[in-house]
Amino acid sequence: MNPRLDPAERAALARSVPPPPGGEISVDRQRVLKEAFMNEITPSAAAAADRPAARFRRRLAWLAAPVTAAALAAALVATVGLPGSDPGAGGRVHQYVTVLAGDATGVAPLLERAALVAAAKPASPVAAGSFVYVRSKVAWLVFSDDRDGGPKEAGVDGQVLDEVHDREIWLPQDGGEGLVRERGETFGVVGGPTHSSYANLPTDPEALLRHVYAVVAPQDLPRDQAAFEYIGGALQESLLPPAVNAALYRAAARIPGAVLVPESVDAAGRTGVAVGHTDEFGERTEWIFDRASFEYLGERSYLVRDNRTGKSGMLTATTAVLTRAVVDEAGRRPA
Repeated sequence: MNPRLDPAERAALARSVPPPPGGEISVDRQRVLKEAFMNEITPSAAAAADRPAARFRRRLAWLAAPVTAAALAAALVATVGLPGSDPGAGGRVHQYVTVLAGDATGVAPLLERAALVAAAKPASPVAAGSFVYVRSKVAWLVFSDDRDGGPKEAGVDGQVLDEVHDREIWLPQDGGEGLVRERGETFGVVGGPTHSSYANLPTDPEALLRHVYAVVAPQDLPRDQAAFEYIGGALQESLLPPAVNAALYRAAARIPGAVLVPESVDAAGRTGVAVGHTDEFGERTEWIFDRASFEYLGERSYLVRDNRTGKSGMLTATTAVLTRAVVDEAGRRPA
């Protein structure tokens, strides 16, 4: 959903951001942008060999605009929450989950049930100029200590799980500027996904999966992991047409490496059954479904083996989707 940008893409995206109205952003805001920028810098080959890429946060990316010119490069890829207190002084700490074995044979039956439920839902048309509104609870890894002001690298500098907090997004129907509201701050979304970019996906599962593989081909990620992440992004912050939603589940069932995980918990504390996929760094991302209704609840990511970021079982991200609706303007909540 939000792959790494090459220099040409960054320049094009920068040109699409309106010029700042003048004045400087606050020191706290600069720290947020700097932390996000340093977290997204492509690691050296040596450092990358043994750490997760924290791609979950990139799927929940936002772009703050307007910003000062000095902060623009950081804002282009800002995806991380606000800095927090020192865990040693009573702040955030690592959280661990039980790593359960996955079963590849259970994936297709579960996703077929989810597809049938999705296909039976009434459509929610999104008219031109309207917005898809999604409210979630979210948390992911942030750097635990930024007091020295120096560069930070995932897998090298300490990270802890952020506090679970509310996130609201207004996704435009087709083009234009969206909006994200998180931790009391509101940001314009420039160049992000639109409702139509998901709503117009193929409804034939095989054709959809071919399309997804083509979209993720330029990424420097293993093809199947990139496809799983793309579909996960489409499920997370969207309000999909029923036929597209069903096709996404059936396409995901065809991705090698996906496994059924018998128990998982979302950011709201709801338990369910999950479909997971583990990347080359040993980070498993799970889509969580209600056991009875097979409704999508949210996502969870954690390490299934030790690496430079942390120990097996360390939670790296968690979300829970609470509300999806269509509204007629960005910033407006559904009635």
